[in-house]
Amino acid sequence: MTLDEVVAEVAERLSASVVLVDRAFSLMAYSTQSPGVDRDRVQSILTRSCPPEARAWYESFGIADSMRPVTTPENPQIEASSRICLPARYAGSAYGYLFVLPDENSAVPDRDLTAAMSLAGQAGAHLAHTSRGRDDLAVAVADLLEGDRKAFARALARIEDSGLFPDGGALTVLAVDGLLPAPGTRSLLAPIGSLTAVVVPAADGAVDPVRSIAESGAGAGALVGVGGSCRGLRSARRSWQQAKLGARVARHDESTGPIAYWEELGIYRLASCGPTGVLADAVLTPSVRALLDHRNIDLLATAQTYLDQAGDTGATAAILGIHRQTLYYRLAKIEEVTGLDLSFGAQRLELHVGLTLGRFIAEHQGARDTSTGQEN
Repeated sequence: MTLDEVVAEVAERLSASVVLVDRAFSLMAYSTQSPGVDRDRVQSILTRSCPPEARAWYESFGIADSMRPVTTPENPQIEASSRICLPARYAGSAYGYLFVLPDENSAVPDRDLTAAMSLAGQAGAHLAHTSRGRDDLAVAVADLLEGDRKAFARALARIEDSGLFPDGGALTVLAVDGLLPAPGTRSLLAPIGSLTAVVVPAADGAVDPVRSIAESGAGAGALVGVGGSCRGLRSARRSWQQAKLGARVARHDESTGPIAYWEELGIYRLASCGPTGVLADAVLTPSVRALLDHRNIDLLATAQTYLDQAGDTGATAAILGIHRQTLYYRLAKIEEVTGLDLSFGAQRLELHVGLTLGRFIAEHQGARDTSTGQEN
């Protein structure tokens, strides 16, 4: 039986909802069989990472060493609810836990829980195999997304052998900058530099796994870039590059929010169209550089706001909290510094692109040059 089938079988035998987590309390599988179960308890396990103090609380009752079902009490101070635990053991070690959640008004007989321990053992065997293969798959994901030609070919074969991604099936890659709660059993992830890459297969149900993972990461304080959907593992690199750009944009421009989707990046997408230095030279024209080098914060803020508001002086003055005459003075000064005439659309566009995209590219180029020891 597959891991999902094992969990479903336990749920059916016990007429209860069952959640399987690994030793880190990351969600591995679940099955909801009992209509009377406390839905909030199930939802809290499915959508929230378990705090370290709660994990320590549960394991303080010996669930990692027990050969039998263990019932742990509630501890509201650390948000730990009462649970029935079936240790998922294999070859003498616990690799995870099956948590049984019966109806509020019913109990699961001890004999049924004891009988279900054999199924918990099957779950433990699955988790043992998964834990041994996890590091191998993480290396494969990194090679798939950024390895050389030979490493890419090996990674492609390894991931295809896992059976998680059907040949030619749709997938999306995410770049997470920060903490990422467990992304689920069908996703593959790997640390790459300061980011975590997550390869997610297309949804096969009502829940969108990409949005779910992105929102769980954002909820934990991470910045998340979401690449475009692509077909097959061979195209995953493109989605990864798009996701990395999204993560950089999310850090650079707070208005994009903690989650930056490739489809919504707008002009920032141009940053993926060529070498950083070439793009910087193209958009940071002498006029734009003159304003940046002038280093007048008020003029920069005025120019950016005025251009973002499509030249609406009333809206610009209101946003900046200044009198219109002050705005007109600043706009005249901007034209003097840049040599541009903001009454012409093409010249407004030059400045708008330069300030919006040019500063983003220059910021990224500076960070890259610092990390490599190169000079600008």
